[in-house]
Amino acid sequence: MSYQVLARKYRPKDFSEVVGQDHVIRALSNSLDGGQIHQAYLLSGTRGVGKTTIGRILTKSLNCEKGLTSKPCNSCNTCMSINEGSFMDFQEVDAASRRGVEETQQLLETVLHMPGSSRYKVYLIDEVHMLSKHSFNALLKTLEEPPPHVVFILATTEPESVPATVLSRCLQFHLKNITSSELITSLELILKKEDVSFDNGSISQLAKAARGSLRDCLTITDQAIAFTNGKLVEKDISQMLGTLPQDQILKILGSIIENNPSSLLNALKEISSMSVDYQRLMDLLLESIQNIALIKFSPSIIDELDVDKDRIQILSELISQTDIQVLYQIGLIAKRDLDLAPNMDDGFEMAMLRMISFLPIGEYKSKKKIETNQKVISNSKEQEKIHNIIKEETIESSQAKQEQDSLIKITSNNWNSIFESLDLDPATGQLISYSSFHKIDGTVIYFSMPEEKLLLLNGKHRQRFEDALEEVLGEAVTIFFEKGNMLDDSPKVNRDKEKLKEFNEAASSLNKDPNVKHILENLGGQIIESSIKRREN
Repeated sequence: MSYQVLARKYRPKDFSEVVGQDHVIRALSNSLDGGQIHQAYLLSGTRGVGKTTIGRILTKSLNCEKGLTSKPCNSCNTCMSINEGSFMDFQEVDAASRRGVEETQQLLETVLHMPGSSRYKVYLIDEVHMLSKHSFNALLKTLEEPPPHVVFILATTEPESVPATVLSRCLQFHLKNITSSELITSLELILKKEDVSFDNGSISQLAKAARGSLRDCLTITDQAIAFTNGKLVEKDISQMLGTLPQDQILKILGSIIENNPSSLLNALKEISSMSVDYQRLMDLLLESIQNIALIKFSPSIIDELDVDKDRIQILSELISQTDIQVLYQIGLIAKRDLDLAPNMDDGFEMAMLRMISFLPIGEYKSKKKIETNQKVISNSKEQEKIHNIIKEETIESSQAKQEQDSLIKITSNNWNSIFESLDLDPATGQLISYSSFHKIDGTVIYFSMPEEKLLLLNGKHRQRFEDALEEVLGEAVTIFFEKGNMLDDSPKVNRDKEKLKEFNEAASSLNKDPNVKHILENLGGQIIESSIKRREN
C-alpha cells in the first residue's frame, strides 16, 4: 500500500474532528439538525484552516442515507463516495482554473437537472474570488432563484474580492486561524498514532511554522519526519526550518537588554555561519519580545506561554515597559526593510545593532553577561542535597573560626544600604533584592529568601554575591541562604516603598498645583495615575 501524506490521512470526516472552528461547526450543526438548509454558504479564511473539508462534511450531512444530520455515518455508499471523490451529485470546482464565463455557464446549466440518487446537488466552488466579473454575474442569477434541490458552497481566502451582491445571498462563515496550542494538541495525537518520537520543542516549532494552518502543519511534519528519520528533536527541526532554538533567541535578546555588544556580536557571528531564514528568525525574536511585554503587564500569564519561563522571567525584570515597546517597533520596521538590505544577514545584523544602540540603559549600568543559558535547580531532592552540602561546608568554616570575634558590621537595619552599595550584575542583583538578613555566626552570614526565587539562585549568582559582599565588608565571608518569606527589610520591599512614597509625593504635588486644579475643576480633566513618572535627569 502506497504512503498517504498526513494531511490526507488525517483529514476530518465529520464535524467532531474539525480543529479550531467551533463557532462554525455549532452553527452548521444546529442548522442541519433543525432542517434549516440555506441555498448558499460562503466559507472564508486563510489556507489550510478547513474550508474545503467543512464543505465536504456538509455535503455528506445533506445527503447521508441515514437522513439529514449533523453527524454523517461515513459508512453508507453516499458518504463513502463523497470521501473518495466519486459522488455524481457533488461537483468540486477550482475557480482559479475555471474562471471564464463560458465554463461557469456550462456548470450552471447542470443546476436544473435533478439529483441522481441524493437529496441535494452540491456545488463546491473553491477560490471563488478568482471568478471573472461576467462569471459572477452568471452565478448571481442562479443564486437569486436557485432550484430547491441545489446547494452552493463557496470557499475563498479573499472574501473582500467577492461582489457584495453575491455575499448578500450567502450564509457567511469566517474560519479562524488555528492557535498554536490547538495545533500542538492535534500534532501530539497524530504523532502518537504514527509512532513517531518527539520532544516539546520540536512540535512547538512545527506549530509556529504552520502559522495557523493545520494542513501546513501536517505537511511540514511530513518533511520533518523524513529529515529526522522519525525522531523529531528541536535542534534538527530548527536546522530544517532555518530558525534557531529558543535558548539562542533569548541569548540574542538578553545581550541587547543587558547592553552587551560583545556578546551580541558573538551570537550574530554564530548565526551567520548557519543557513537561517532571517524573516522567520525576526518573527521568533518579535514573538519573544511580545511575550516579555505580556509578562510585564500581567506576570501570571507566564504560566500560559510556551517559553523558557525562568530565562524570560529574568529578562522581563531587566527592562521597562517603555523600552520593550522600543525594541518591538524597531523589530517591526526591520522586518519590513529586510528585503531592502544588500543581503538578509547584514539587514538582520544592523537591526540588532540598532536595537542595542537605541535601547536606554536606564538604571542598569552593569554590562556583565546575563547567564541565560544557566540551568536552574528544579528538582527538590537535588536542591535539598546541595543545600545540605553548603550547610556542612559553612558549619566547618564556622567551627574553624569560632574563636575569632566577628568584625562584620551588618544588621537588619543597615542591610538595605549595604545592598545598594554592592557591585552586582542586574540578574544577580534582582534575585538578591528579595533576600532578608537573618543572622551572623562568625563569618557565616545567613539570609532568607522566598522559595521560588531561591530555586533561581545558582552557584554563579551565589559567588558573585559573596565576592561583592566581601569587597564592601572588607572581610572574607561565607553566605548561606534559607527558605523564608520576603520580610520588610528586603531591598525589594524597600525599593517598592520608596517608589510608592515618590509617587504619593508627586501625586500630592500635582493636586496642589494651581494650574492642575484649574484644569480639573473647570475643564473636566483628570489625573491618570499611570502617567505620573519620575523625571529622568
